[in-house]
Formats: sequence, structure tokens, C-alpha cells
Amino acid sequence: MQSRSVPDVLKLSVILPCFNGAATLAVQLEALTLQDWPGGWELIVVNNGSTDGSMAMVEAYRARLPVLQIVEAYVPGTPRLGVPHSYNTGIKAATGDAFVFCEADDEVAPGWLAAMGRALTAHDFVLARLDHRKLNADWLHPPHGEGYQSAGLFRMPVAPHLFSASACGFGLSRSIYERLGPLNIDFPIVHDGEYCWRAQLAGYALHFEAEALVHYREKSSLMARFRQGQNWGRDTTRLHHHYGTAMGRLSLPRHLVSMARSLPAGAWAALSRALRHPQGQAMLAEWIWSFGWATGKLQLILQKPALSPKKGMALAAAGAATAAAADQVASG
Repeated sequence: MQSRSVPDVLKLSVILPCFNGAATLAVQLEALTLQDWPGGWELIVVNNGSTDGSMAMVEAYRARLPVLQIVEAYVPGTPRLGVPHSYNTGIKAATGDAFVFCEADDEVAPGWLAAMGRALTAHDFVLARLDHRKLNADWLHPPHGEGYQSAGLFRMPVAPHLFSASACGFGLSRSIYERLGPLNIDFPIVHDGEYCWRAQLAGYALHFEAEALVHYREKSSLMARFRQGQNWGRDTTRLHHHYGTAMGRLSLPRHLVSMARSLPAGAWAALSRALRHPQGQAMLAEWIWSFGWATGKLQLILQKPALSPKKGMALAAAGAATAAAADQVASG
């Protein structure tokens, strides 16, 4: 991939999707009022049919934010599409040279936007660092390590061994978005992972920017954690199928054995929590999420995925071809 031409100072478009986010949105909006970027920036809040007063809350911040747009992603009377649709809708309204994503239940740290902007002057695809402590009780923090995307990008331990990252930390140049196309609404949960895979298969590198920090909010009930893990397990398995890396014929018995082997750990975590051991609640929270993920994967193994294998590879190949053609034009 050849070096790209960028303006001397990028204008940034911050995209914030929202559906009934009033419980946490003010924290994020307050954090955004503290951001600055010399090339100028705009905030595009994408309303996906909120009914809880979220947009009134956004309007109250209009005087404290540089350029604010509210755009509508939901069409009444039609099915409500997910977060990737909201991001795509926001980008359509954006006027910036690059797009920076954030979400209504997180909090960007001071200097986040400036760090993302500096990184985007040199890289097409930038990922912020995630902190899992500030917005969460101690028991919600992983008992081992600092959590997902806290020290680098997650790499899939199985084929195709690609890196993934959370969309709440995305920074994309306009050129990479135009070459790769919009986020895939067929993946309501792992749209971010799919976009990361698509970019890498098209020849783009992902840049982890440690100076850009996002405080990430975990699910705060065991049932919500189970459902989140279940959704991730289901969508991640669909993603593998989409890229032609689904498990073989023995995937079902192997997965059932793996789930059965995890049950003693769950029982121990539940007992530790009941006995009020220091790490008991954290161990149970982590196990619940992981067991939810395994349940979601099992659901996909038992049913035929709706997406055709190799379709994702074709998408990535198209993105690579578009990028190569654009590079040829740029080099004369």
C-alpha cells in the first residue's frame, strides 16, 4: 500500500450513535466538551429512534460543542437496524477528512481526540486504548490483566489469526472507508471485528494508539453479561463462517466437551462468590460472560448460518483492488 496524501491538518468528524442512552450519555457529552483539535472537528450524534429524552440532553450541550449535528438513523414503521447502521448514517452526514467513533455509554479521556487526530495524519486505521477500571466496579474488572484492548489489539488465536478491536475506539480516514465500503449491518455485534478483518485482508495495517484513551463501561448485571457474551459468541461464529474459516465436522462434539469442562470452574466461581472470597464475584462475572459466549457459539453450530462462506473474502478482495487502483492513480 503506497503512502497516502493527507491535508496539512485533518478535519475530524466524531460519530456518536445513540439509542436510549440517557442514563450514561451526559458523561460522554461532558467529556467531549473538553476535547480540542487544531484542524477543527464536528460531532454527529446519530439517533436510532430514542424515546428516553436522549436528544433533549444532546441539545442542551449544543452551545458547548463546536459543530453539532443530530441525524436520524431510524425510519418509523421499519425495523430498527443496529449500531453499524448508525455509524454508516453518521458518516454520510460527516464533512471531515477522517471519522472518529465513540459511544453513548463510554467516556473519552482528556486528549483523546488530539491523539486520534495525530495518529490519523499518518495511519488510515487507528484504534484507541481501552480502560476498564474508571467506569466499573472492581468486581467487573477481569481478575487477570487489564482487559480487552488495554495494552494492544486482540489477535484471534485460531485461523485466520487476524487482529480485532472495538468500534468505540475506531478512527478511519475517509479514504479507507470509501475503499472498503460501509460497516456490515449483517453483523450487529461484531461489525467492528468484521471491519478490522476486511481492512487487513485488503492490505491495511491497524495502528494501536496508546495515547488515545477511552474509558469503557462494562455490563453491570450477570444476566446482561451472559447475554452480551452470547451475542458475541453467536456473531463471532458467523464472522468465521463469513470468511470461510468455520469449524469442521467435529466442531459440535468438541464444543460440547469444552462447555462441559468449563462447568466446574463456574461452580467454583459461584461458591467463591457465596463465601465472599475477594475475587469470587469477579471470577463469576468473567465465567458468566465466557459461558454466554460458548452458548452463542453453540447456537450457531446447531443452525445453518445465513451468510455464505467466502463472501467476506470477496469483499476484502474488492477492497484491495479498489485500494490498488487508487494508489495507481495517486502515483500517476
